Amino acid sequence: MLDYFGQVSIFNSALALFLILGANLAFTLIHILQEWKSEDVPLWRVFGAIVGTLLPNWLGFLSFTVGLCALQSLIGAMAIAGWPAFPGHPWWSIWALGALVGARIADSVVSHWLLYGLRYRPNPGLSSTALYAIEAIFILVAFHKGYSLDPHAWWKGFACGAAFFIAVLPEPIPAWAKD
Repeated sequence: MLDYFGQVSIFNSALALFLILGANLAFTLIHILQEWKSEDVPLWRVFGAIVGTLLPNWLGFLSFTVGLCALQSLIGAMAIAGWPAFPGHPWWSIWALGALVGARIADSVVSHWLLYGLRYRPNPGLSSTALYAIEAIFILVAFHKGYSLDPHAWWKGFACGAAFFIAVLPEPIPAWAKD
């Protein structure tokens, strides 16, 4: 893990690796917990109202809280530490770097800031998107060596990470907001 970390980032110490991994996990947990333990309703209820569906609480909790947290944690570990390693396919970790940045930006901008600007309320998790924005900028600066190793994998990852949060919305701007 430390070899990969030194190849893709400006750091080369185990302490930096664990601090960055810890911050990534902490930001994910803070955001997911805010979305789950909202003042009004959990995220899956808000999402359901936006896209016009009703998810049972057990399915919403499993997909929006447990599943999303696990997926983001795995992407973070792949991007930052190169774990799990795929021998013969190191581009997966570079892909994960792009996916991490794309997901953090799209989740903040599209899923929270845009919807808040379009007056969708409540917006659970909005306040923790500042952490996501800071992390995305940090990753872009500190992990620039990784992008040069395989720019195509990075851009594909970025597109996948962003698309994950963009594709679920039914229409970029609702008809009522166009008037």
